[in-house]
Amino acid sequence: MPSRPGSARSATLCTAALLLTTPAWATECAVRIDLAKPLSLATVTGPDRVNFLKSGEADAACPSLAPACRERAYLVAGNPVVVSGTSGAFACATYLGAKGATRSGWLPRAALTESPAAAPDLDAWTGRWTSGPEQTIAIRRSGQSLTVEGDATYGAQDPDRVRRGAVNMGSFSVTIRPEGSALVFTDGEQGVIGAYDAEEFSCSVRMRLLPPILAVESNSACGGMNVSFSGLYRRGD
Repeated sequence: MPSRPGSARSATLCTAALLLTTPAWATECAVRIDLAKPLSLATVTGPDRVNFLKSGEADAACPSLAPACRERAYLVAGNPVVVSGTSGAFACATYLGAKGATRSGWLPRAALTESPAAAPDLDAWTGRWTSGPEQTIAIRRSGQSLTVEGDATYGAQDPDRVRRGAVNMGSFSVTIRPEGSALVFTDGEQGVIGAYDAEEFSCSVRMRLLPPILAVESNSACGGMNVSFSGLYRRGD
């Protein structure tokens, strides 16, 4: 059936309108990593400083390589990052600093080299992992399983809360076997099970090992108010 005059032009205009009205959230790079989504480790390989780029929420024309989209923060060759998503030529990446601080944002995919995915052995998990001064996870082998113990606080770095005895605490201790690079558990009334539930009233945690980084996500039932084990961890000496 012949198309009506102008129908092709109308379709073109509609397509252009859709492209121009891409919602800002489509180019957002979340600060908090969601372990329900694929994660990968990459290394910055650009010859020069690689600046983080603004998101679509900050500027509708971003992310792009245009100077106006560049953030002041930057990485250098050799810096490892956790990639949690992509949008065209850009990757949503998070960098973990030496003291536990993180920085998330868009980076050019051309400036990153992704590490090949591999299932780590049990010994790769072991050690004392920290994510800033208030989150620690100790992992040791127990046969073909791992004993995982976590301790976290909220407010321990606040002198006033310490003085008032208002520091909230949380902990867990489980023995479980990881599945490749993933370790998941809920420590509830039925004991420890290998599943994660964000709404569970018992402590639920999931981890992804991306050496040298351990990504962790917990629900809100692993301790007092505002206590969380969520974050990126680096193994100590």
